[in-house]
Amino acid sequence: MGISRKYVLALVLLAGVVAGCAFQEVASRVQVGEIALLTSEGNSVPLREIWRGHRATVLIFWSASCPCVRRYQDRVEALLERYRTKGVAVLGVSSNADETFAEVKRAAGARGIHLPIVRDEDGRLAQVLGVRSTPTVVILDERGEPRFVGWFDNERAPGEPDRQPWLELALQGVLENRSDFATRTPVFGCTIARRLFGATQGHSCLAPKEPTQRSPQ
Repeated sequence: MGISRKYVLALVLLAGVVAGCAFQEVASRVQVGEIALLTSEGNSVPLREIWRGHRATVLIFWSASCPCVRRYQDRVEALLERYRTKGVAVLGVSSNADETFAEVKRAAGARGIHLPIVRDEDGRLAQVLGVRSTPTVVILDERGEPRFVGWFDNERAPGEPDRQPWLELALQGVLENRSDFATRTPVFGCTIARRLFGATQGHSCLAPKEPTQRSPQ
């Protein structure tokens, strides 16, 4: 008895779904610390070597073309300087498939940025951490555990009195071994382009309104 085209199509679609689920399962088991990042000197370094010896590591997903990254540039530099002597590593992560590491380094140099930037060449780190846009921030504790994923703050315009400094509150909480801070906040910005799906960069630098998610007390 012949097999209908509809039956074959259904099998193909089912195989695609199963493969997709298998991919997500593998990705969820990836050891974040083993993900290799490329330094500006051209060295490949696993993430565990970057967080090792630090009380906390702040990863700021960075893009040369994102206006939201430019908006927070001064605050990033201030954060870098303020926590330099407190055992905190602060670095940018370039994961965009539609801009080369050379372009990123050139843009950072032209702007006089002191933030060290590493390259997540295949976007693997961004994918595993669930980061989809720049300038999303991730805080890792001394064991490499993600403790915060979100944005700098909820500010719409500089100097607003109701600013909530999400990143600073979370970082201070990690350093003091506390859990009374938001672990995940809304994020807005420029979509990180993936190689698999092509360059789909958008520019939406709005301030978030959604409620934040706090650590369990």
